[in-house]
Amino acid sequence: MRKPLLAICLVLLGCTSKSERPRLRIAVLGSGLQTQQMPIVLADTLGYYKDEGIDVDLVNLSSNSKTLESLIGGSVEAAGISYMQTIQMAANGQRVRAFFIAVRRTNTVLAVAPASVAKIRRVEDLKGAVIGVPSPGSPTHLWVNYVLAEHGVRPSEVSAVGIGIGASAVAAVESGRIDAVGLSGGDHLRLLRRDPSMRILLDGGSPEGMREVYGLDLYASGALAAKQDWLARNPDAARRMVRALQRSLQWIATHTPEEIREHLPEALRSQDKAIDVAIIRDSLSTFTTDGAMPESAPEAVKHFLDATVDNMRNAKVDLSATWTNEFLRASK
Repeated sequence: MRKPLLAICLVLLGCTSKSERPRLRIAVLGSGLQTQQMPIVLADTLGYYKDEGIDVDLVNLSSNSKTLESLIGGSVEAAGISYMQTIQMAANGQRVRAFFIAVRRTNTVLAVAPASVAKIRRVEDLKGAVIGVPSPGSPTHLWVNYVLAEHGVRPSEVSAVGIGIGASAVAAVESGRIDAVGLSGGDHLRLLRRDPSMRILLDGGSPEGMREVYGLDLYASGALAAKQDWLARNPDAARRMVRALQRSLQWIATHTPEEIREHLPEALRSQDKAIDVAIIRDSLSTFTTDGAMPESAPEAVKHFLDATVDNMRNAKVDLSATWTNEFLRASK
């Protein structure tokens, strides 16, 4: 009698173990080759989430604003967003916390569309211009406003229009309806390949550009974030995600851009292999080595927001509540 009972118990334990395997949804930018999302996506295609005992569904959305909305709305457990968005949420009373920093530099570029290069040679020349951004209020839009202000151009003196990312952004630039554009994720390389006459006014991802805009070499940009109450309830799931993402960063660091491209989902690659490889190569120096928050980055991001978002200047934000390295330490 004992053997049948033991067998039944083992079966029940097996069923319990299987049912307790977490199934998580992560919102990511899913249009075009968005390099700031690469560690999150590769952790899936390389099987690292499954190795950690979690099943992950990637939810592809069109902008950082949409990924944040899906997180706040509860349709996903975690989201690939810009770290600055966690500070903005804190100022609005929402507790969203970055628990993995994938990108330590911005990958944002301010460029002049080919049709306007004759009249726009400096940032100061952008007064009265139509500037394309992924979406109004997005991190890229805020970055453009900051650069404008640093050069004596008020945001009210330009017209910002949403043009999306990836193919839609490229099409908007080539349509001739915008004078300049704020681009991220390597889209400027794609446009330069198609029309070398496009003028780069400021490359925010270069060391020189970082120092010009932020006054430091390292920053906090692309991140994986979740609501604080979810992290408090699911620390083990967060640790598993972090371990998978750390493996993803290590894999990126030890493989060629060509190999990295081959492991990206087909939907995130273009038909032009050479330009995809160039975009990936350009991004490699922007990734963190282990997902940790760079020193002084939260303060730099808050200073940036104070200068670009009206309701941030007087907001009392506990920066330590907007990020954590807790799950990285626990993963080592």
